[in-house]
Amino acid sequence: MVMDKEATTEDRDDYTQTLSKYILDTVRRCRNCNYCFSACPLRVSTRGFQTQGPSGILQALYYGVRWNELGGEAGQELCEILYNCTTCNSCVNTCKDKSAGMPLLEVFEKGRNLLVEKMLGPLEEQRSVLASIQRYGNPYQRPASERMPWLAQESVTPLPDEKAEVLLFVGCTASYEPDLFPLGRAMIRIMNYLEVDFGVLAEETCCADPVCRIGDKLLFEALAEENQRRFQATGAKTLVTFSPHCMNAFLKDYEGLEDSFVIRHYTEFLLDRLKARKPEFKVSLNRTVTYHDPCYLSKHNNILEPPREILRMIPGVNLLEMKDSRRQSLCCGAGGGRMYAEVEETTRLANIRVGQAMDVGAELLATACPYCHVMLSNAVKDLGLEDKIKVMDVAEILAWSLRIEP
Repeated sequence: MVMDKEATTEDRDDYTQTLSKYILDTVRRCRNCNYCFSACPLRVSTRGFQTQGPSGILQALYYGVRWNELGGEAGQELCEILYNCTTCNSCVNTCKDKSAGMPLLEVFEKGRNLLVEKMLGPLEEQRSVLASIQRYGNPYQRPASERMPWLAQESVTPLPDEKAEVLLFVGCTASYEPDLFPLGRAMIRIMNYLEVDFGVLAEETCCADPVCRIGDKLLFEALAEENQRRFQATGAKTLVTFSPHCMNAFLKDYEGLEDSFVIRHYTEFLLDRLKARKPEFKVSLNRTVTYHDPCYLSKHNNILEPPREILRMIPGVNLLEMKDSRRQSLCCGAGGGRMYAEVEETTRLANIRVGQAMDVGAELLATACPYCHVMLSNAVKDLGLEDKIKVMDVAEILAWSLRIEP
């Protein structure tokens, strides 16, 4: 987005001053109790330096802003510290439960806004992501014409040319990642099986969650405004997402969208329909399953039971919990824009998570987030465990048991 230059200079000065004041005023409330450090996933995936946890990130940002050390080598170091955060929200929940209730994640994200505004952030790989979203409408540098091949032979109502009660928002990762194409088709078949009046956008673009997390406020606002116009044109009443990240953005980052739509993650939506329909399962799974809670479903939105309830409905599912689960779930490592950038880790979070699934004897590692699916599947391959454990989405498992899988 390019604004009038005179207005831009004045507005940007006001904006950076507002961000700086918020950061300084808020961080002063921190008690330095360090409870957040013990809850942070970076504690187990990095060398454990203070700046590799919430309290250290907070203080690094504070002193960078306080002493205006935002340029040169110090600014680059601050950028790396700040963008190491997965935005999983563990620190926020812990601070709320045990300490001052600091809005830690909001401070980190405003810090990223500040670095982007001063042209110091984000990380190099994330810059190409922002450029791709602005140019192509997705973070994968793929043309819009390649967004729909995941459908294959499946038939679906195109919105807004036709009308439907439910808008199913697929998202970029499920649309462009070939390993996730079966997930999209499974969702189409489940929705049809449950006789849902739904459609998908014929010209869907990124939900803009990565843009918001990476910190480009102007680009996010432009994309959000464009998406809201698209959504309104469909005439739908309910907006259902594949990804918890999309759902969270629509609920918490878009202004006023929830006034026009009921916004739900697909596990919530499907659970209600399954209870009403009482489906006839055709296949018994006969597998030990463990469920990985995506951060933006569990820690950000407290959606814990719907995925588990769906799994328990399926015959032959022996559902076991891992060491870290529910609101204490271990992050897969993809959030906060880290899906698109390499950061320093001694052990990848996704590898640790797969190890926890193996520890409980799981044969299937279920999740309900495209990011998590990609990260955990890659970890299984990296660890050479393809013959011992398989990563599947809850929707894929459900479709298989109903015998309607692609």
